[in-house]
Amino acid sequence: MNLKLIYRNRAGVFWTIVMPVFIYVALSVLPIGKTIGAQFSYSNYVLPGIVAMSIMQGGIYGLAYWMVDLKSRGVIKRFLVTPIRQPELVLSLLCARVLVILVQLVVLTLVGVVFFHASFAGNYFSTLLFALMGGFVFLLFGLLISTMASSYEAAAPITTAIGLPLTFLGNLFYSVDGLPHALRVVAHILPITFLADGLRQVYLAPVRFGAVSKDFLYLGLWLVAMLAIVIWRFRLEE
Repeated sequence: MNLKLIYRNRAGVFWTIVMPVFIYVALSVLPIGKTIGAQFSYSNYVLPGIVAMSIMQGGIYGLAYWMVDLKSRGVIKRFLVTPIRQPELVLSLLCARVLVILVQLVVLTLVGVVFFHASFAGNYFSTLLFALMGGFVFLLFGLLISTMASSYEAAAPITTAIGLPLTFLGNLFYSVDGLPHALRVVAHILPITFLADGLRQVYLAPVRFGAVSKDFLYLGLWLVAMLAIVIWRFRLEE
């Protein structure tokens, strides 16, 4: 049912699937003219960043707004008077959105590899693992936002306040190493940074555990922390 609600929403599919592809294509064809490091073009560098950005936006914007809309129309309350328990409802929402994230991952990767000859080292398991972990982290962000807002107007400033710093400080489009020290400190603790760095490592070179262990560890800590906060918020609402 959740998947039907997603793919029947044509505007949602456009912003979820088509728009990230358009952003990636635009960044790849624009005469940016720089290379990141000595061996990778900007098209190579930015592909994992766009994948990470689409995963982040799917949770913070996509799921948060969707949940707020369902709550405002009383759909969630109608679900909860059925035999479906709240944990089952939440898990179904997360799993449906994770499948969408995997579609985004495949589509963006295929566009990059086929049309722009972007590098993909073939680390399928590692790529899937980072995408799933990052997806659950940011989907939990979306659930948390939905517990703090009862309307789109209330949710919009919260998603903006969270989403903009993650977008511009997340190592998505450029290296954060050139930022002022205070911003670098913030950037290096954000979950989007660990997701983008981890994906970039597994996209551009054969996976080495030492190279991705830090990103994997800190992303896991974010996952545990967000899960604990969301469970606490849902219990508080009950």
